This record gives sequence, C-alpha cells and structure tokens, in this order.
Amino acid sequence: MKRRNKIFEMALLTAGAVCLCFSYSGGMRVRAALDVNVSEYGALPNDGKDDTEQINRAIREVSEAGGGTVNLDSGEFNISTPIQIGIELKDNVTLNMTGSTVLRLKPNDKGYYDYIAIKNAHNVTIKGGKIYGDKKQHGKDSEDCHAVCIKDSKNVKLENVKIYDAVTDGIYLGTMNDSDNLYGCSKITIKKCTISNSGRNNIGIVDADNVTIDGCTIKKAKGKAPQCGILIEPTTNGGKVIKDQICSNITIKNTKITCVKKGDRNGQFFAIMILNPYYYAGKNNVVAKKVTIDKCNLGGDAGNYSGQKVTLKNTTVKGTFYDHKGTKIKKCKISKLYKF
Repeated sequence: MKRRNKIFEMALLTAGAVCLCFSYSGGMRVRAALDVNVSEYGALPNDGKDDTEQINRAIREVSEAGGGTVNLDSGEFNISTPIQIGIELKDNVTLNMTGSTVLRLKPNDKGYYDYIAIKNAHNVTIKGGKIYGDKKQHGKDSEDCHAVCIKDSKNVKLENVKIYDAVTDGIYLGTMNDSDNLYGCSKITIKKCTISNSGRNNIGIVDADNVTIDGCTIKKAKGKAPQCGILIEPTTNGGKVIKDQICSNITIKNTKITCVKKGDRNGQFFAIMILNPYYYAGKNNVVAKKVTIDKCNLGGDAGNYSGQKVTLKNTTVKGTFYDHKGTKIKKCKISKLYKF
C-alpha cells in the first residue's frame, strides 16, 4: 500500500467521548476528552440510593481514558465511606457540579475517613456543589475525618465549592507518608469557596507549597482544638521540621474568616495561625516561609508564632494579632498588636 503523507482528521463520538485521531507519515496521535454524566453510570439524584461506587467508576474511566469532566446534576447524592474513602479523584479529572448539587455523607462511626480524597493525583478540579459531612451525627470521637483530603498532589483547584460540617478539617493539605519521596502538595488553589462549621479547622495546611486561597468565606470552626479558620502547622518531631515539609509560598487574599469566639494565647479559635506547637518549649523552628495575607477580614484573633517572611497587608483584624516572628505589617487595621 502506498504510504500517505497527507494529514487527515477523523472525529468519533462514542459514550460521551470526543476522540480526535490524526494520521501523518504513518504515525498516529490520539487525543481523548471525555465528558460524562454520572447518571450514565447509575448515580441518580434524590433516589435515596448510595451513589459512591457509580461516581467513582465514572471518575476512574475518565481518568484512564486520558482525562475529562464528570458531571453531577442538581439534587442530592448519597455518599458512604466503605473503605475509609468516599469519592476518590484521579489524574486529569474535573468533578463538575451545579450550585444546587448536594453530596451528603451517610453518618458513620469510623475513626478515620476521607470523604473526598485526592491522593498522589495531578490536574484535578472540583467545581460547584455543596458537600455535607456528618459532624452532627458522627458516632465516634475522631481527629482524622476530613471532608476534602489532598495529599501528595499537584495542580488541584477547588472553585465555588461549599463545605459544611466536616468532623475534623474541611480541607486538609498534607502528605501520605513523612518518609517517602513524595513531599506533600503543590499548586493548590481554593477560590470562592465556603468552608463552615468544621470540627477542628476549616482549612489545615500541613505539607503544601504554592497555595492560593482567594475570595473565600471561612467561618465558625468548632469542636476540637485548635478550631482555627486556617491553620498552618506541619508535622513536627520535638519541634524539628523536615526541610521538605516547611510550607512555602502561601497566599491568602480577599477572604473573610469568622471565629466562633475570642481566641486564647495558645491559639484556639484563631482566624489564621502559623504554629510550631513546641514554640513554648523553646523549640520554635520555622514551619512556613513566604506567607502573604492580603485584603482579608479576620473576625477574631490571628497569630504568626512560627512563620518566616510573613506579610500582613490591607487587612482588618477584629481581635489580637500575636506576632512572635517579626511579621511585616502594611496598611492594616488591628484591634490589638501583641509582640512577644
């Protein structure tokens, strides 16, 4: 057969997928972009059935095909955590929900679970939707039940997502293993989200770099200490922090944080806190570098106990700002500044 040099294009539309194939000089390149609805997999809103397996199957198939979008219609979907994970996002997948899509977690008594997990995954987006945890009905005391748990992942975006009633943290950024060769999260964007009524912290930053929190509403974390709006606190060993676990390049801007009540000097009920928990024992090694808080409204106390190169600017603090590390403060309204 005579070899063809002419480029030609063929489009196939199958099972919600658009596949473009290009043939040139005997070679082939395939680009697949899937766009599916979970109803195609049997996950239907408002039917009272558990939709976890069907949603996960849609996510897996889209990711394995090269990526794309998994859509959820308006209405309520029921989610469970049969093996400590509810919904697990994979590489190159966007979970797209409407403003009236609800993911509601079935109450359980597990000591550990990730309601929505993003682990060792890249290029993941969650858009829209309301995510309800089981804080009010949870049957066991726990410190490890996160609504959205992101570990060792890169290029992750949450946009216009509303998260309520997490047992522990509304959003958790960390690592799966302190001793492996995966070093936390990078390039995380949390934009125009609402995180409310989490049982420990609304956002916990434990191991992450290049994080942007923009235009969010964060309010009323309450349950277990320290009950912060945003807590930056890497894992420490007697105050020591592994170099790769120091959180860096964190930007928090255009965000309003409301606390349940006035904080205390130990850092409970803070809007934002950067903390090495061993600071009081004289082992206050740096836990974060290059943190910028800009154009925020902090309805409560805040503190930089253990951060280096921290800037607070164009921000209102309706409480005490505890500064232990020489924060650069520009054009702020602070009810009380306490340096120690």
